[in-house]
Amino acid sequence: MTEMTVAVMGGGNASHAIAADLTLKGLNVNLFEMPRFAEQVKQVLEKQEIEVEGVSGEGTASLGLATTDVREAVSGAKIIFITLPGFAVGPYAELLAPYLKAGQSVVIVPGTLGSLEFRWGIWQHGCRARVVVGEMGGMPFAARVVAPGRVRIFHIRETLTLATIPGQDVPALHAKLESVYPCEPCSTVLEPGFGHLTPLLHPLGCLLNAGRIERSHGDFYMYEEGMTPSVVQVIEALDRERLAIGQELGIDLPTGVQMMVESGYGPVGTLWETINGSASLTALKGPGSLGSRYVTEDIPYGLVAWASVGNLVGVDTPIMDAAVEIGSAIMGKNCWLEGRNLDKMGLEGLNLEQVERYLTTGEHPGMEV
Repeated sequence: MTEMTVAVMGGGNASHAIAADLTLKGLNVNLFEMPRFAEQVKQVLEKQEIEVEGVSGEGTASLGLATTDVREAVSGAKIIFITLPGFAVGPYAELLAPYLKAGQSVVIVPGTLGSLEFRWGIWQHGCRARVVVGEMGGMPFAARVVAPGRVRIFHIRETLTLATIPGQDVPALHAKLESVYPCEPCSTVLEPGFGHLTPLLHPLGCLLNAGRIERSHGDFYMYEEGMTPSVVQVIEALDRERLAIGQELGIDLPTGVQMMVESGYGPVGTLWETINGSASLTALKGPGSLGSRYVTEDIPYGLVAWASVGNLVGVDTPIMDAAVEIGSAIMGKNCWLEGRNLDKMGLEGLNLEQVERYLTTGEHPGMEV
């Protein structure tokens, strides 16, 4: 494991954290950022290192490579981590398609069914290499870049779900990852895809506190002040829709409370008790505006994906649909068209039997050579 080269895409909070963490765990890590964003990671590119602080300890991670050359970044990498917002998955599929080689694995962190969008995307852009595409059901930790080239990790998750498309490839990927990130392998990407907390908590937390968020400009504790019993009741209704989709797909999904507890974010109780008893969440301020990723990512690339699959299997999702419609009005765009819909996931026009075969074996009627 210590001789493995991995690549981490992007220069945001999660990319800094994972690149530094894996380096300090003994892997050779290549970090890539697009040339147009190079100024934001100028210090990392110049020093080829990232400083780490927080609950994981203090240290300086000397990267194998920090570059704006994507071909150089992914060359020889056994695993490529895409730790980016949902809107970046499609563009990165196009960017990486010419350079991916057989035997490489791409892991979307966190996924929210992003693995489906990525796999369909690289096929659409001409990649025919035998690449395993996987996703995790959340981030290994919560982190923030606190200064140029310095990241603070303030929460570490004990375990994560992991799946691949095709699902039959998860044992091989799990074997590569388990020594650095404890993961629970799942049969298909639907399990981690529907097992992600942020689309459950963030959109309604923001939409039902929209006035306060805009007035406070970030001087607002969404979990401590905004997650009132009435707001949480609506979130619980959305959670029931998510669980109903899982049931229709034959997946026993964890409840919102179970996901919170398993992630180490709160105590056992009702969802309101769990959220309000969370020492790590209730201390967080923000978001500063409705332009936050809590809205702009978790609605089009979270709730749209969930509701679209719900529609495919015949489960009504009025709460999800309402959040998407209100979010679309706030953002001034049609999230159903621009977000992670069935077409972008490669599921448009498939019946349930075809979807199940694709998820398990990778066989897709639109991918026949």
